[in-house]
Amino acid sequence: MAGLYEVGQLTREAAKRSDDVREPARPVAVNDDAVRSALAQHLSRISGSRTEIVSFGRKSSGFSWITYAFVARSAAEGDRKLILRVGPPNGLFAPYSVLPQVYALQSLHGSGVPVPALVSAEQDGAEIGFPFFICAHIEGDVPAPWAASELDPDHKRDIARQFVEILASLHRIDPGTTPFASLQQGEQRAELHAIAGWRTSLARPTARYYPLLDWGGRWLHDNCPQPPRRTIVHGDYRIGNFIEHQRKITAILDWELTHLGDPHEDLAWAMMPTFNARSRKLYGVLERAEVIDLYQRASGIAVSDKSLAFYEAYALYQAAAIQMCAVRAFEVDCFNDMRLAVMASQMPSIVRAFERALEAAA
Repeated sequence: MAGLYEVGQLTREAAKRSDDVREPARPVAVNDDAVRSALAQHLSRISGSRTEIVSFGRKSSGFSWITYAFVARSAAEGDRKLILRVGPPNGLFAPYSVLPQVYALQSLHGSGVPVPALVSAEQDGAEIGFPFFICAHIEGDVPAPWAASELDPDHKRDIARQFVEILASLHRIDPGTTPFASLQQGEQRAELHAIAGWRTSLARPTARYYPLLDWGGRWLHDNCPQPPRRTIVHGDYRIGNFIEHQRKITAILDWELTHLGDPHEDLAWAMMPTFNARSRKLYGVLERAEVIDLYQRASGIAVSDKSLAFYEAYALYQAAAIQMCAVRAFEVDCFNDMRLAVMASQMPSIVRAFERALEAAA
């Protein structure tokens, strides 16, 4: 009972602090024309050649950063197809840092993990008005697992196996030789810091209150296993976060949640049925045992059933917290993406799945 009281007290205190500092919400609209004009000035400055922006438009993919595709045209470099991503102040994970994305694109370029080439980035966003980074455009499609039923099963199996092998390649990289090492702040493990952050997020007054998430967050924090080794963790490694071209994965995307941690975290997140059209198979084709066997052989890391069960529960807890962040971004911070408005409807099923996963992990 004392433990439950302590968790509930955390919720009330966090909610009170949030109430004390909250100001009336003011919609923040990102003006595409202003972004385009500022982008032209920025690229002209860093290239030393007058740059024109053509074919500029938003892409609908993603729920967090705003993504633009465009062509940068200059006399010096000709036409370059590029991608701009900006972090709006009222976005899903605001306030944004470009550093995880920048570290990923810098560190992994030329490795066994395909990423777009980084062109430019600014944390203060002085020229464009928001934190941003620019990278090369990669040809191909972003596969949606729920829309892949028309694909040949052998095609999907090829992609799924590449997906697992690339994850193994990521986890084989020594983070100490890359800028990722600076992501580890202080002595606290990144996964414990993340759990604490999600707990605080769920304690905000605009979040719906779920007692199981309240208690479960504390249990996750107190029972987090030691990693077999500390690796670069993508943080959102799933079907839908890569580009496929001619039956090959050509780029892994969306590195904003990357950190140093336990490789089981990425493996558990990738296998969540939510990201596999509700199938227990990866991309609907690879059985769980096949995924684990392939990953172990490719990475050299022995998968612990206990650690994997823990991170499967953690994945659902994180998914619940992200849903509530989305609801807050829409309802309180006025982020104008209607997809965020309906995310609360998914909470009951996530909480039920989290309860089952906790029982399996305990």
